Amino acid sequence: MPERHTDSVAIGPFVLPDLDRRAVCDRAVALATDDRASAACVYALHVGGLNDRRKRDFVEAMRAADLVYADGGSTVWLGRLAGAKHLERAPTTDIGWDVLAGIARRRGRTVRVALVGGPEGLAARAATVLEEGGDTQVVAVEHGFHDDWSGVLARVRATDPDVVVVGLGAPREMTWCESHRAELPPALILTCGGWFGHLVGDERRAPTLLRRSGLEWIARVAQAPRRLGPRYVRGVMSCMVLAAQTTIRRARAVVA
Repeated sequence: MPERHTDSVAIGPFVLPDLDRRAVCDRAVALATDDRASAACVYALHVGGLNDRRKRDFVEAMRAADLVYADGGSTVWLGRLAGAKHLERAPTTDIGWDVLAGIARRRGRTVRVALVGGPEGLAARAATVLEEGGDTQVVAVEHGFHDDWSGVLARVRATDPDVVVVGLGAPREMTWCESHRAELPPALILTCGGWFGHLVGDERRAPTLLRRSGLEWIARVAQAPRRLGPRYVRGVMSCMVLAAQTTIRRARAVVA
């Protein structure tokens, strides 16, 4: 499949390909359907990741990813400030469906999916919703609070999935994937944050107008102000710092 955009853009310590939403989905589908001997890891960068930019293991995991995409208006804004021309917001809660549908079309069959994460029972509930949505067969479900992952990963590998969706929350899900990469099946590994909760209705999506304008965070904070309020306050500070660093870096590049 030809790639439409190949340039990259730096946002703090993170590097993202300058891709619009459709191109992100196309790239993920290609990673899932190429013949491969090892896992292909696809991670989202959003405000939580910007806040965690000083965590070395997290940054290293993001740099080792096969694909990093912008899941958040702040990431898109900073990317555009850094020179991106195509970067678009690609929320995992939306593109997850698109990626699964694209894999099903490319494979010409139902997509085999394993779900890992959340409290006991959540992944199983999310599995029902995914299967009802069509083109998906959930072959394994595991909660996210195991002390020993060796048996879990052996069970997941044995199901031969096309996609493993990991919902452990950022940055844990990225560092978890990186630390267990050799034990994961040769499949697309898609981290998803709170997607399982959205699938089953435990968390509600923002109105369409807020989603399209990149202000979905307002609705999220309204639903969980104590949990998410501090995160987004920190996010404002992170964006200010990164914006200043980006502006200075681009100005120096022009002078040079």
